[in-house]
Amino acid sequence: MTNIAQHAFNTQNKVTVLSDGSKLFSSDFDSKCKFDIYRFDQIKFLRKRIKSSFAQNFLNKNKIDIIFFDSWKSLELFNNTTDIKKICLAHGNEILKLRNKHRILNSLNKADLIIYNSQFTKNKTFKNFKNLKKFNHKIIYPAFIKKISENKNNKKKYDLCTVARLEYRKGHHLVFEAMSILRNEYKIILKYAILGDGPELSRLKDLVLKFSLQKQVDFIHHDVSSEKIFKNSSVHIMPTITTPESIEGFGISNVEAASYGLPCIVSNSGGTPESIGNNGIIVKENNPKQLVKAIIDIFKKYKSYSRKSYLFANNFESNKKIKEYLNAI
Repeated sequence: MTNIAQHAFNTQNKVTVLSDGSKLFSSDFDSKCKFDIYRFDQIKFLRKRIKSSFAQNFLNKNKIDIIFFDSWKSLELFNNTTDIKKICLAHGNEILKLRNKHRILNSLNKADLIIYNSQFTKNKTFKNFKNLKKFNHKIIYPAFIKKISENKNNKKKYDLCTVARLEYRKGHHLVFEAMSILRNEYKIILKYAILGDGPELSRLKDLVLKFSLQKQVDFIHHDVSSEKIFKNSSVHIMPTITTPESIEGFGISNVEAASYGLPCIVSNSGGTPESIGNNGIIVKENNPKQLVKAIIDIFKKYKSYSRKSYLFANNFESNKKIKEYLNAI
């Protein structure tokens, strides 16, 4: 959403953003943006209604051509009946919550265009919501690469890295299992960097002890930039798994890693396979032994995979992606 707003502003459009989040913690970011940002940090029950009321009042006072909604929840309380074009983004996780099926369907049917982050997300949405109106549906992969950075660092600290929120579905624990097999059966010792924060941190640290990987795994504080990790790592690995309430709709960090020349190893879960091309290897979900083989294979042909990563990332260059959104509109 930030990229869309920034590009719209840069092309002489008036842009206003309504966003959840603390006004205090977001003040530095907001002050750097040249367009208007209004933050809503009330408790959840009140926040939705206050933001909706503000939006309706804003629309009544201003001429608006297009509204982007970041999810069905943002669109849900919008009851404007004017000719404003309404575009809603669909990410993947939110369409799994079938207890909200009626609410989600009613909300999505208010949109003039739905933009999905992967073919998987689109297919899943149509499967779960049979009565979804057959209006415009587009697939735009949501990765924006500002610069392809040739990685000239030949003395990288880490063999593997994962840049992702620390959630069970990201599959960090499967990487631990693969590393244990590589060490015990193949005598291959790898260093692994994990950048991110989340509810799995404590459990993952326990697993590091269980597999005796204390000297091989580093948990990097989330304040460290992903750029620093990518520049000091050889391969990005994210063997996501599907749970009843969680799924990976795409996998932006795989594309970002590719822009630094990192090959990627991913699973066949959700939309994750769509976040790589011939610059990586796709393994079966929840399969540490296939991860082991993929790791060995990717290092055998590392230069080729790395070269293909740069080429793959070029497809996500910011101006190209913005044109996709503009063409969809």
